[in-house]
Amino acid sequence: MKGQAFIGTLDDPLCRQRWEALELLCPAPFAQTLVLTTLARHFGRRVEVILSDADRNVLATALLVRHQHLWHVAAQLPLLPYAALRSHAATAPSPEQLAALLELLEHRYARIDLHLPPGWVDVRAALWRGWRARPLYTYQLSLTHSGPEHWSENPRRLFRKARAQYHFVEDAALAPALAQLVRLSYARHRRHPPLPETQLRTLLEELLPSGLLRLFGVVNDRAYPEAAVALLVHPPHAWYWLAGSEPGPAMTVLLGELWQRLQAEGFEIFDFVGANTPSIAEFKRRFKPKLRLYFRLEYDRSALHTLLRRLPGLR
Repeated sequence: MKGQAFIGTLDDPLCRQRWEALELLCPAPFAQTLVLTTLARHFGRRVEVILSDADRNVLATALLVRHQHLWHVAAQLPLLPYAALRSHAATAPSPEQLAALLELLEHRYARIDLHLPPGWVDVRAALWRGWRARPLYTYQLSLTHSGPEHWSENPRRLFRKARAQYHFVEDAALAPALAQLVRLSYARHRRHPPLPETQLRTLLEELLPSGLLRLFGVVNDRAYPEAAVALLVHPPHAWYWLAGSEPGPAMTVLLGELWQRLQAEGFEIFDFVGANTPSIAEFKRRFKPKLRLYFRLEYDRSALHTLLRRLPGLR
């Protein structure tokens, strides 16, 4: 391994300074210190920064880490869809940069998951080192083509029919309603939410003052929110981070109104943050977004760590 690795936590002012001095690899709030440290606190992790001291042209990552028995494990959190990556230049990294970073990670962690940003499709450096690469997908919508005239017939008709039933709002006070709607939406799909309702509400309220998070919703004539979304934003990009709704047209109306607002504010790209659950992906597909590929990289130091990964009670 060339050079030495710098390993620190974002609780350390020096480490935080070094991390924030690097350029974002791509526009994303997921590499912002506040987002990382807030998520780490709620999920019981710590944020470790890994970079090489050997070369100025390096690729660095911040990982949310926990102890598993005697080992360090860096797993991708459900609310952190893409890895936090920074570099000295905001350009696409080379295979050599990726290989150098992976080598550092292998020395530090017994088990690692990394979700590369959409569009980073050259994962040969990982495969050649024995990592696994699993394809995943998200949808991205150009906001210049986000009006109902560009949608499939069913959501277009639904939006035009139901639009007058709702009032579109942006309001930080939506946090409790959104947390509840998220819980109910996950329950309908027989899935567990990423955090309990009360904790999710607290997470939203902690991130709101930063400006990285915005809450939108549609309320009915009784002033009751039937759909709400939390967007993470880094203009001109916005990410559909958390969403929940009651069954019916409310979410379709909310998205139609939301995209008009974002486009008027100068936003250009809306990322749906995943298209990997069939029923949810089908709902998103009807708005005619572009399908984008990204990769999940997985590393296990030994067969034992692979086994631990597959046993739910020992993860």
